[in-house]
Amino acid sequence: MILDKYCTKEWLDFVNFHSQIINLKRKEIIFQSGEETKGIYLILEGKVKVTRQSGAGGQRIIRLATKDDFIGHRGFGGNWEYTITAHCLTDCKVLLIPMNIFETLVKSNPEFAYYMVMFFAEELRVSENLATTLPMKNQVAAGVLKNLEAFGFDKTDKTKISLTLSRKDMASLVGTRYETVVRALTEFKNEGIIQLDAKNIHIIDLKRLNEYAQQ
Repeated sequence: MILDKYCTKEWLDFVNFHSQIINLKRKEIIFQSGEETKGIYLILEGKVKVTRQSGAGGQRIIRLATKDDFIGHRGFGGNWEYTITAHCLTDCKVLLIPMNIFETLVKSNPEFAYYMVMFFAEELRVSENLATTLPMKNQVAAGVLKNLEAFGFDKTDKTKISLTLSRKDMASLVGTRYETVVRALTEFKNEGIIQLDAKNIHIIDLKRLNEYAQQ
């Protein structure tokens, strides 16, 4: 658990005593936009997508999260309600840390506070990279890389993304249509950059994929 790296055993015991472990199934909602803030969630196991309402009643994926990532921090302060929704992409186990406990933890552990500052900075960097004016094909490349960055390669196949987003979710992450994602992935396949295995994406030429994402 990420807290092990930055907190003493006494603080870990304190957090665990006041927190709650929750087990959820794939497709379950961890928390929903508009709900009163219960606390901050630390993912212990599983993979999650975080969405925000967009125009015309749709949803935009704004973040992907996995083990040792925090979610729900956007409900901290303000109206004390969640402005996003967290969906389980796999079976998940999460630790719900009450807000007052999390606040005490941050104030009392400088190394952990620094880690959280860097966490917020990285989240901002990723969101800025997604808010780009690149051609759509290049944005799809960035979306595939974001999928890889969040979930990594499969342990038994070092070219395969461990959990490839559905084409619909990839479109939501990039901010485009399903058909555009399918077309871009087919073009990357024809160029020898990726391979498509049913719903899975295998990355064959990571360098060229990065070049597309950065053009």
